[in-house]
Amino acid sequence: MCGTTGALVSSKTVESLVIETLEANELYQEIMSLCMDKDCEMAYFSADYGYLFLQRNIKVPLDYKNDAVERYACYCKKITVNDVIKAVKIDGVRNIKELFRYQTPIITAECKGKNPFGYCCLPDINKMIEEILLGIEV
Repeated sequence: MCGTTGALVSSKTVESLVIETLEANELYQEIMSLCMDKDCEMAYFSADYGYLFLQRNIKVPLDYKNDAVERYACYCKKITVNDVIKAVKIDGVRNIKELFRYQTPIITAECKGKNPFGYCCLPDINKMIEEILLGIEV
C-alpha cells in the first residue's frame, strides 16, 4: 500500500489484536506483515493485500508510528518507554534485572497476542536501557 516492506508476523498475532470480529483461524493461511512505515496509517496487511488493517482497527498503538499517543516498552504489562526512562535516569536502573524491582516482571506467555510484532520485548528493553545509559534518545 505505502510501498514499504513489512515485518512478517504470525497470523495469530494479527487475529488477537484486530478489533473487528474474525472467524477463528480466518487468517491461518495468510502471510501477514506489519507495516513499518512510520507515516503510514496501515497496521497489518496480507501478502496479496486481501486483508488490510489500519491502525484504528487494532487494539494497541503502534509505538513506532509518528502519530502514536503512547509508546510501550512492554505491551503485555503496559510498561511505557517513559517508565523505563524514569527507572534508568531517576531510580538508577542499569539492566533488565534491576528494572524488575520497579516494574512487574514482564516475562509472560502473552507476547504473541499482545505485542504487535508478536515476540517478547526483553531484547528491546535491554537495548533501550543501554541507549539511555549512553545518552542516546529513545
